[in-house]
Parts: sequence; structure tokens; C-alpha cells
Amino acid sequence: MNIGPTELVVVLIVALVVFGPGKLPELGQMLGKGIREFKGAINNIDEDIKKDLGDIKNEVQEVKDAVDIRSTITDLKNDVKDAVKADLTAKDAEKTEAAPKAEQTAEEKAEEKAE
Repeated sequence: MNIGPTELVVVLIVALVVFGPGKLPELGQMLGKGIREFKGAINNIDEDIKKDLGDIKNEVQEVKDAVDIRSTITDLKNDVKDAVKADLTAKDAEKTEAAPKAEQTAEEKAEEKAE
């Protein structure tokens, strides 16, 4: 809204004619008071919105932290599974290697007895 000096003078002249010189100061005071109250209400609304926005940000951060914890737990779970699988695989390999050695030893013993 762009009100130039000419438009402002025209509005003041119309207000002076309509309300008269006695009512004009009262009208100005009422207008000023209304504007101050309006600004105060806007500031209160702005503060409430900022407070609510801060609360929402805190809740979002808590959710992010919870998700990070879940992903960490999932990673740990997968690491434990992998370690157990590797351990079981190593034990199976040891058993597989030990069986032929035991057979060889039995065969060697049999050969030694035969000699």
C-alpha cells in the first residue's frame, strides 16, 4: 500500500469535514491505541509461534536421536551375527581339518603295526 503525501492530505481533509475539528484528536488517539493493541497482539502471536516451533524442533531432534540409536543397535546386532557366523565357520573348518588328520593318524598307526 503506497500512500503519497497528496493522498494523505486528501484523507485528512475528508476526515476533518466528516468528523469536525473537535472529534479529530479523539479519533487520532483511538486510532493510535488500536494500532498499538494490534501490534501487541501480533507480537504475542509471534512469540507463541516461536515457542511452539522450538518445541517442535526439540521433538524432532528427540526422534532423530531415537532413530540414530535404533540404527546403532541394528548395526551392533548385525556385527554380532557376523561374528557368530565367522566363529561357527572357523570351528567347522577346524573340525573338517581335524577329521582327515585323525584318519591319517589311524592309518599311520595301522601301517606301523603291520611293519
